[in-house]
Amino acid sequence: MRNLFLQRRRTLRRWNVRTVRAVFATLAVSMIFTTSAFASVTAAQKPGPVTGVIDGVTLEGGQYFVHAWACQEGNRGSISINIYANHPAGAKPPGTYVMADTANLENEPAVDHECHDAEGGTHRFHTALPNQLLRTYQNKKIYVHGIAVAGNVDNALLAGSGKFLFPAPKWPPDPPTPNFLDGARVAAFDTQKESCEQIDIPDAAARAFKDYKGIVHLIASHYVTRAGLGATLETAKHNCEIVYKSAHDANISAFNDATWLNSFYNVDGKRIVALGHMEYHGWDHPGMCAQKTDTASCWYNVDTYNLSDDGGYHFSRPKPPGNYFLSLPVKYEVNQGPQGYSVNANVIKVGEWYYDEVYAWAWPPNCGDGKGKKPCLVQDGACAIRTSNILDSASWHGWDGKDFTVEFVDPYRAAVANPKAHVCAPVPYLDYSTGINYHAASHLFIATLWNQGSAGWGPQGVYFTTSPDFIHWSKPELAMTQNQMLRREPEGNWSYAYFSLIDPKSSDSSFMTISDTPYLYYVRMDGNHPPYQRVLFRQKINLDWLTPLHPKPPSPAHPKPAAPPPSRPKPVPASAANQAN
Repeated sequence: MRNLFLQRRRTLRRWNVRTVRAVFATLAVSMIFTTSAFASVTAAQKPGPVTGVIDGVTLEGGQYFVHAWACQEGNRGSISINIYANHPAGAKPPGTYVMADTANLENEPAVDHECHDAEGGTHRFHTALPNQLLRTYQNKKIYVHGIAVAGNVDNALLAGSGKFLFPAPKWPPDPPTPNFLDGARVAAFDTQKESCEQIDIPDAAARAFKDYKGIVHLIASHYVTRAGLGATLETAKHNCEIVYKSAHDANISAFNDATWLNSFYNVDGKRIVALGHMEYHGWDHPGMCAQKTDTASCWYNVDTYNLSDDGGYHFSRPKPPGNYFLSLPVKYEVNQGPQGYSVNANVIKVGEWYYDEVYAWAWPPNCGDGKGKKPCLVQDGACAIRTSNILDSASWHGWDGKDFTVEFVDPYRAAVANPKAHVCAPVPYLDYSTGINYHAASHLFIATLWNQGSAGWGPQGVYFTTSPDFIHWSKPELAMTQNQMLRREPEGNWSYAYFSLIDPKSSDSSFMTISDTPYLYYVRMDGNHPPYQRVLFRQKINLDWLTPLHPKPPSPAHPKPAAPPPSRPKPVPASAANQAN
């Protein structure tokens, strides 16, 4: 839905396959040890050779770094560097590619002199060596190549290459964590073994529901959605039948470009509601983006309503505007993204209410409260939403800071007089969530969070937060650090995303409710073979330490609706022509 190297205050929700593919295609070009000519130069300033020096490898705050500088003489531009192990690239035998970086940090005058840069540039680099890479390359020699950016000039080894060794990993001390894991992990979907086509990958958090025949559907969506099917969560096997296929419609007002089905609710075994995260990719459609490749600036997000009437084996999309669920109250603006709301958690029903959350990127770009900043229409953060009618996509309302009164409006159907009235007040902590459940024994919502490093409440890892009312969430509690996960892995270049809880003992057919011993589902990505080699894992965990930290509320937190809330016109039923493939 989430995707890869794009940043908000943390990594963007969707790890977009096309983003990863484009980035690594570019990287592959830079790795080839040949000449390059990417920038024009004037006759008066001819490009010189690539030069630079590795100063050393140092340990800083528990993390090893390579310190060096690199440039192309006579060119002010920062250059890329490639790090190899054992031997240089192009040697016999060739070295092993490790990673890339850019020499774009401030440098001292002596470096400017060596670079023939009279105006002063940015030619230093300070490259972190992750512990998981050091496990593989420790005690091997370090070689660094500078990549030419101008003229018909060869890439070059930096001075000091082969002098230093990759050090042994130095994992930082673990903070206190609970007795969390309760058994071995199991691969629920391994793309190397089970994918039905190249893009058949888990690209969203896992969800499950049980149909009218008692069959469990396990879905970790991509824009072409398939499910695992089986009598139980444990026996669900990946199936090649397509559940939903995105249309990649260039008509932005149809909200039908690339859709991830992220949130499901089982109404009666046959009717299954799916809330979808629709990404309009401006770069794919002529005239809709200044760039021709994946870029966050041409990324417009709208959440959509989809319905299955055959038990979840196929989902249909109503005709516009019936497929509209919610969005920002503004139309797409070219090169002004990321823009919109993203539905990232699953629907939870408690009492008469159905709850969910959506995430918004601060918009317009570079907005804020500081001097010279333009004001934000919407703040970076999570929006709590609820409805009393899951079958009416127009009935959802957002939190305004005091109550659920925010009505979402489709900017393509009518002019919006007061856009600010149609955006939510952010709810703290929930924006890091990719899954929410209800723990009936404690009367608490439990949100699963994956902190990728930018949250201010602790190290990278898995966290949980609880709430009695879906609005007031506790400070997240650390369950397991990313380093603890990585140390359990074989050698490789791993990263994680899309964490959620699903309990085989759940009391409902949408697997909303959990006990103290659910499964933790998550996706592991292989950075050495991106973006298609992924594994969706499940692992039994213990949560008996969590709910005692947050006592159950003294009074009911979910009163019945006093009256049916106002809503937009109901969706137009889907026709056979609009059925998903």
